[in-house]
Amino acid sequence: MSRAVWLVLVGIISVQAGAAIAKDLFGTISPTSMVFLRLATSALVLLAVARPTVRARSRGDWLVVVAFALSLGLMNWAIYQSFARIPLGIAVTIEFIGPLTLAAVGFRRRRDLAWVALAAAGVALLGLERTALDPAGVAFAVVAGAAWAAYILLSARTGRRWPGLDGLAIASAIATLLFTAPAAVSGVRACWTPACW
Repeated sequence: MSRAVWLVLVGIISVQAGAAIAKDLFGTISPTSMVFLRLATSALVLLAVARPTVRARSRGDWLVVVAFALSLGLMNWAIYQSFARIPLGIAVTIEFIGPLTLAAVGFRRRRDLAWVALAAAGVALLGLERTALDPAGVAFAVVAGAAWAAYILLSARTGRRWPGLDGLAIASAIATLLFTAPAAVSGVRACWTPACW
């Protein structure tokens, strides 16, 4: 397999494992505080690694990276709100509708559409679980899917304007700042207890 495929697989495993661990902590810390901690950790690591240059940036550069930050924050917040209300597998299945729709809209060949259809069938099979679903949890998963689609589009635009990891680092920092006050209100201090660690 190519390096790109391995990177995708590692990314998928990392995200899902992290979500599974976070879901078990919702009795100790709120979803909003969990998103703040996730964004803050990634922002610190990315800023240390990328050391982005912010001087001589155009207004367009900043508009794109702020929009990217908003999609990043909304995607994470909405899916964690969904995880707190409905089963993880179903939430992720619903969320995946966003990027699948984006892929279907952007297909160029029939073969591409066949791959999208196959992926959609796989997601549907993984998400089939007979259970009563909280409508708010479903709605949050749909919002997360839409934000994920926006994230994909804005990631490409950010990458064209900001070199390397600079755009992602700046977007992560902005998203962290946006969640600082909501996390404080929702009790982020609870995670500094031994039970949370």
